[in-house]
Amino acid sequence: MADSLALHDYFKKIQRALDTADFAFLNFRIVKKSKIDDLLVCTLALLPESFKKAMKKRFKLDTFPSVSCYNRLSKIIKKPFVLSNDYYIVSYSEANTMLKSIRQNLDRDIRELEENG
Repeated sequence: MADSLALHDYFKKIQRALDTADFAFLNFRIVKKSKIDDLLVCTLALLPESFKKAMKKRFKLDTFPSVSCYNRLSKIIKKPFVLSNDYYIVSYSEANTMLKSIRQNLDRDIRELEENG
């Protein structure tokens, strides 16, 4: 349960990093690469092994939504910014949608993955 609380906290920190981006233009946020990478590494370290195994498999979105959304989120967030290698350019609305879905479904999906092995 403590890992679940920590995971939710890190997803909130990712949200905060996007909200306080270095530069915002329309629907895009430009965020320091090191900040996002540190947060993603921390979330990945806290995820249970069953979740990590599920990330490698292809599931329908409705089977384990948090797994699919986490995979999509890591692709959305890690788009390099053309003008500088130190920044990522992030589609803000897409990332928000993925973060919201992850937070809503994470506990249920982890519980199901742990039970089903």
